[in-house]
Amino acid sequence: MTSLLPLLQIYKWSLPSSVIMAAVLALIGSQWTAREKSAQVFVLGQGTSLGIVLGLAVNVLLGTDFHGISLLIGLSLGWITLLLMDLLIKAKSDRNHIYLTLFVFFLALTYLVSYMTPALESHIAASYFGDLAVMSDAGAIGCLAGALLFGLFLLSNWRELSLRSFQLANHSAIHQSWKNRLFDLGTLLLTTMAIQSMGYLYTMGSLFIATSFAASRSQNLRSYLVKMLLIALLGSGFGFVVSLQSTNLPTVPCVLLGQMLMGLLLYTKK
Repeated sequence: MTSLLPLLQIYKWSLPSSVIMAAVLALIGSQWTAREKSAQVFVLGQGTSLGIVLGLAVNVLLGTDFHGISLLIGLSLGWITLLLMDLLIKAKSDRNHIYLTLFVFFLALTYLVSYMTPALESHIAASYFGDLAVMSDAGAIGCLAGALLFGLFLLSNWRELSLRSFQLANHSAIHQSWKNRLFDLGTLLLTTMAIQSMGYLYTMGSLFIATSFAASRSQNLRSYLVKMLLIALLGSGFGFVVSLQSTNLPTVPCVLLGQMLMGLLLYTKK
């Protein structure tokens, strides 16, 4: 066991960044779930992850260390994936099978790239499982700023975005608003930043854990929002602090298990 205050000073950017990012990812995940697009998010995340790995491979081959390359390629491939799913797949009745096929395809390509570039092996593990404790201050600050800005947009337009999600789910949407386009763009940017700095497991877990528990006992939209934020914020903070108390516990599993524990507590509370 170690003293907590010195550790909190060391992780003064990583801790708030991971906690706030978890909350904003939960807000994003709730909207995608309401739009019945959960499978699409997994494909989008895997496509983005492939782009990040390709960016790492480019850095290795060129002997450089430009993180912007991974972010740019991740964003580009994620955007192409999103367009592909929206334009060619979403109208098909068997689209879930196609999404799974795309997910496996991107996953296979990721491992192929890592196999062809042996220096990437340690980076691949980090990009999937993540380690919030070793996140750079620059990455943590960037993720924190992005999460705060997009989180403010989501909260200020929560009812309108939720109505849009309802319309998309029952096929009553008539036109595409600029706020919905901004939501798609923000989703792409924030998930790419989270995967690059915090890992695929953290990103996918934070997208869906809180919303899964909050939806079960919520009486209305406000109750759902409050419970979701409590699960994401308190669960992530608790899990991160627990991981800091032991050198043997990795941060990402602790953060996700913390969210699940908080979700269970709220689920069983009458």
